[in-house]
Amino acid sequence: MTIDRAGYHRSSMGTDDARRNAAGMLVFAEVVATRSFTEAARRLGLSKASVSREVTRLERRLGAQLLRRTTRSMSLTEVGEVFYAGCQRVAEEAEEAERSVGALQAEPRGEIRLAASVSLGQLHIAPHLPAFLARYPKVRLRMDLLDRMVDLVGEKYDLAIRISGKLADATLVQRRLCPIRFVVCAAPSYLARNGSPRSPAELEKHNCLGVAAVPWRLMLARGRKLRLSGDLHIDNGDALRRVAVLGHGVVCLPTYLVGEDLRAGRLVRVLPEQLVLEASAFAVQPQNRNPSPKVRALVAHLAEVLGPEPPWDQRAPRAARPAAPRRGPGRRSGSARPR
Repeated sequence: MTIDRAGYHRSSMGTDDARRNAAGMLVFAEVVATRSFTEAARRLGLSKASVSREVTRLERRLGAQLLRRTTRSMSLTEVGEVFYAGCQRVAEEAEEAERSVGALQAEPRGEIRLAASVSLGQLHIAPHLPAFLARYPKVRLRMDLLDRMVDLVGEKYDLAIRISGKLADATLVQRRLCPIRFVVCAAPSYLARNGSPRSPAELEKHNCLGVAAVPWRLMLARGRKLRLSGDLHIDNGDALRRVAVLGHGVVCLPTYLVGEDLRAGRLVRVLPEQLVLEASAFAVQPQNRNPSPKVRALVAHLAEVLGPEPPWDQRAPRAARPAAPRRGPGRRSGSARPR
C-alpha cells in the first residue's frame, strides 16, 4: 500500500481528530511489520524522516512510548502492543477496501460450480447459460442438477438456486430471483370422469398424486386438516406432471413445470382462487466479504432473465370449471378414490 504524500501531510498537520489519524496508524503498522523505518518508508512511498515524525507524533498524542529504539534494534512497549493490534485492524480494513474496488472492476473469469433442482435447472436455467458464457468467455461453468439441499461450503459450490418461502440462514448471502407459484391441477379427461372439486375438502375423494411432497402439505396447511390419498408417489415433479397429463390424478406442482400444459389445455387448474401457494427462487452463496466477479455476474444474469416476473407465468392459464363426474360401471385407473 502506498500513501499519497499530499493527503498524508494534510491528515498529519495539527489535528487531534482520531478519524484523521488513520494515515499515522497505517505508518506505525508498517514500521512494526517491517521492523524498519527505512523499509516502511520505501513500501509506503514516503521519506524516512516523514515516517519517524509520524511515529513521534503518535507517541506525543497518546502520551506514551510505543517503541523502544536503539541504533540496532526496535521493540514494542506494552502500550505499543495494544495500539499495534488496533493499527493492524485499520490496515486490514484499508487493504480489504482496495481489494473490493479491484474486484468490482475485474473481469469475470474462472470456473463456477452451480447447484440447482433437476426440473428448474433443466427447463429454465440451462437454456440461459449459453448467453452468459458468450458474454463472459473467460468463465467456465459446471451445473449439478440435484433434488436435495447441498452444503455449499462442504461440497465446494460457489452458488446454488434454492426454492423456499423464506431463507433465514445468516451464513448465506441470498438474492431473490423470481416468484415460484404452485398450483393444483389435473387433466380434463380425469375431471370429466371424476368431477372437479368444489372445495378443498372434496380433494379427499380424489386420486391426489405425490401427497407426501412438501408443496401439498404447505398448500393445505392454512385450512382444516385434510386426509389426502393417492395411488402413486414419484420423487420427481416432471414425472408426476407426465402422469397427470395422462389423466391419472390431481397434482400440486410449480407453474415452471406445468405452465405449458396449462396454456395448451392438457392440464387445468383446480380451485384456483382457494388453492394458492407462492415461494421464491433464491440465488444463495456462502457468506463472503468480497464475492467474486464471476459469481456476481451470474447472479445478475439469472435475475435479469428470470425476474421479476418469470416468463412461464406471463400468460394466464385456464382454470377448471366444476363438473359432475360421469357414471361408469366401476372404478378405473385414475378414478376418484372411495371414502
